[in-house]
Amino acid sequence: MIEVTSPIWIGIIIGAVIGGLAEAWGISNPEVLLRLGKWQDRLFVGCIAIAIGTGALALYGLAAAGVAFHWGIKPDYIVGVGLGGIIFGIGIAISGYVPGTVWMALGEGRRDAIYAVLGGLLGAASWTLIYQTSFGHWLVTYLNFGQIYFGGQADTNLGIGFMLAIIWAVIMFGIAYTLPRYKKGKSCAYVSTHKDYKLTPEEQNQYIETTNTLREGSSMPLGKDNLPEKVNYHWTVSSKLFGVVMLSVGIIIGLMVVLGMFFHQIFGESTTYSWIVAELWLPATYWKYSSTVVNTVGWEPFSDIGTLFGAFLASVFLTRRFQSFNNVIPPSWRERFGNSQIKRSVGVFFGAYLMLLGARMADGCASGHILSGDLQMAVSSVEFFVFVMISLLLTAFLIYKRHGNKLLGTDGGLMSMEQRRKIEPKIKNEKGLKIFVVSAAIILVLTAALASGSYNGYNPNANAVAITGFVAIVIIVMTAAWLKTKYNNYSFEGNEENGS
Repeated sequence: MIEVTSPIWIGIIIGAVIGGLAEAWGISNPEVLLRLGKWQDRLFVGCIAIAIGTGALALYGLAAAGVAFHWGIKPDYIVGVGLGGIIFGIGIAISGYVPGTVWMALGEGRRDAIYAVLGGLLGAASWTLIYQTSFGHWLVTYLNFGQIYFGGQADTNLGIGFMLAIIWAVIMFGIAYTLPRYKKGKSCAYVSTHKDYKLTPEEQNQYIETTNTLREGSSMPLGKDNLPEKVNYHWTVSSKLFGVVMLSVGIIIGLMVVLGMFFHQIFGESTTYSWIVAELWLPATYWKYSSTVVNTVGWEPFSDIGTLFGAFLASVFLTRRFQSFNNVIPPSWRERFGNSQIKRSVGVFFGAYLMLLGARMADGCASGHILSGDLQMAVSSVEFFVFVMISLLLTAFLIYKRHGNKLLGTDGGLMSMEQRRKIEPKIKNEKGLKIFVVSAAIILVLTAALASGSYNGYNPNANAVAITGFVAIVIIVMTAAWLKTKYNNYSFEGNEENGS
């Protein structure tokens, strides 16, 4: 039996890889999940399906071969998980965020992510209060079938689990291969079997519009004929999820989750919110849920910092989407509610509140349930995902059914790559910034390692987490200040009339 339990600061590295790749996908942008709710862009479903299929094969194949893992299958208490999924889906439809993408968005320098963090903390605190009541106790005990997956109890019947994982992977890859990414678009299966297929004008507009949406508010000029331009105009907007780049990203994320389970635990993001609540407001000495959290939380606070910082690194070096906290409101939201920053702040706060309340009620979120849980073929996670999608689609339909379907910048005309090249500022000498960011990344990891040492148990030292998180935030704020000064408060807008 091969078994490892790593120091908890290693979570920063796992989180950074996943956060960076997800930022490149564009999932840190709330508009991506809002469009998923409107069923206009299914990127999230396709990419997660690839990660789940890959991870399930690797996890159960290695487990059957004798490799030990730190399993994290969530208990299936049917009513609580289902209700939590419904509330979680409503929160996504309003905010455009899940717990992990909030940290990614903060790393990307998105202003509304600040309000999402605050709303999320209040949502987590609300569940801690509810858990103390008889109703909360009933939610997590009624029809509770324990930690079960398709093959039985967690960490049992691993040979059968591997056979089931093969079937599960075929289903997941089939979804990604046959589900068209864009509304009225073509699937990977169609494009692959029609070698002479060319994009329609509508599809070309979808590509350009998606690029502009992902880059809206960026404080960094993109430049031309470089890696960031390829990432933004070709790889992340493509409907070919089985293209080399998109497929590779999904595979790597799935394998990183498995690697995390080998080292210490599953990849999860929402527990950190409850842990912060326990440390700051509702102590474990009295509150039952806080006691549960502090005795079971592992490297989540560090992996969340890693998620934040990985997205930051990707937004500076790979995609150049770092926003320096510019005033940006997602197109779907502003088409429905207007361009008011106050409305967006209130909306994202309330949406994040519901999202975290639902996540903690169900004992997991998009990371712990939908990614890590479905990768483990957990029954509770499949139930959670079904309720989340139904709730998300219905809520988004009710909120945005008559709004938010116009392309970004329709009134001014979509800005093509060539038009953007003509009007955006030239990239200035950023050598100092790059040296600072790379040095800061090394300092961040060293800070976490020195502050937490070789500790590999549960309930990380709050001071170690606080110091590491503070260093990460200072680095991000300093970068924002540098870019605002360097590029004279530049903010990209994706239409012809307001492009500079």
